Amino acid sequence: MAHPPSATPGQTGERSGALRALSAWAARALYPDHCGLCLAPLPEGGAICPACRKDLVRVEAPCPGCAAPLPATVACPACQRRPPAVDALRAPWAYAWPLDRVLLAYKRSGHARAERILVDLAAQAARERRDVPTPLPTRVVPVPLHPSRLRERGFNQCEPLARCVAEVLGLPLDTACVRRVRATPSQQTLSGPQRRRNLRDAFAVKMALAGERVLLVDDVVTTGATLDALACALRAAGAASVEGLALARA
Repeated sequence: MAHPPSATPGQTGERSGALRALSAWAARALYPDHCGLCLAPLPEGGAICPACRKDLVRVEAPCPGCAAPLPATVACPACQRRPPAVDALRAPWAYAWPLDRVLLAYKRSGHARAERILVDLAAQAARERRDVPTPLPTRVVPVPLHPSRLRERGFNQCEPLARCVAEVLGLPLDTACVRRVRATPSQQTLSGPQRRRNLRDAFAVKMALAGERVLLVDDVVTTGATLDALACALRAAGAASVEGLALARA
C-alpha cells in the first residue's frame, strides 16, 4: 500500500497557519465574552478578567536598560558595566505563572486563546508606553525569525503583538526593514556572553533608517542579547534611537 509523501517544512508551516486560523475562529465563536484564562464572563472588553490580570506578576522598579527587577529605578550593575545597545527596555510582567504557560502555548502551537490573551497584554503595555513622557517611536518592528524557522513554525509569534502595539500607538508596523539572515542555534542553555556571540551578524537591515526611532517588540526577554544585536544593526543603518518592548522578563 502506497504511503502519502511526508510534508516539507514549508507545507508544515502552511498547515500550521491554517490550523491556527481555524483555532482562532473557534475561540472567538465559543468564548467571545469570557476570560481566556478561567473562562469567567468578562465584565467589559478585553481577554482577561480582573482577577486573572491580578495574578500576573508585575516587574516592579525594573532596570531601564534590561528590565530586570530592581529595588530602585536605576541601571543595574550589569548595565552600568556594559550599557545595552537599546535606549530603553520595558517588560511589564515577569516570566512566571500563568503568563509563562500562555507564552509557551502560543509559541509552540499558535494557541488561539493564548494569542488573544497576549494581544490584550500587548495593548496594555502599549498604553503604558504611550503614557511615558518621552518621544514616541516612528515605527514598530517585530523581532524577526529566520526564514527556515518561520517555515517550520508557520508564524512569527511577535507579529500580532507588534501589530497591536502599532495600532495603539498610531504608528506604522514595519515587518520588512530587518531580516534574520543567519539561523542561530537555540539560546535556551547559553549564558549572556554566549548569546551575544551566537547572534553576531545574525541580522541585516534592508533600508536606510536615518533619524528613525524604532520600537522593537518581542514576547520574552531573557538576557536582552537578541534586542541588543538588532539595535546594533538598526543603529548601523542610521536609526537615531532603538527601544524594546516585551511582555515578559525571564
